[in-house]
Amino acid sequence: MNPLVVDGLIVLGAVFGWRAAKHLSRVFRTPESEDSSIRLILAIRAFIIAVTSVAFALGIAYGSRATMLIAVVILAEELYETGVVLLILRHHRS
Repeated sequence: MNPLVVDGLIVLGAVFGWRAAKHLSRVFRTPESEDSSIRLILAIRAFIIAVTSVAFALGIAYGSRATMLIAVVILAEELYETGVVLLILRHHRS
């Protein structure tokens, strides 16, 4: 497949990894703030997207359909779980 797609997925992983680090640093700086639990879940989501996009890029680069499938399944399952937790936290806040 096109190496540009692989490079794009690696960049996407780096951007979401940076976003996860940013959210985590804010959570650790102000753990008593009202939105720290939501920021922690957002950091987890960003980290999951970063890891699965890199795994998907490696699957494309090496031609491994199993790696790509595992990355997609993990991404879907983890985004569903963290989405439910976010929904509960936001509903509880209001």
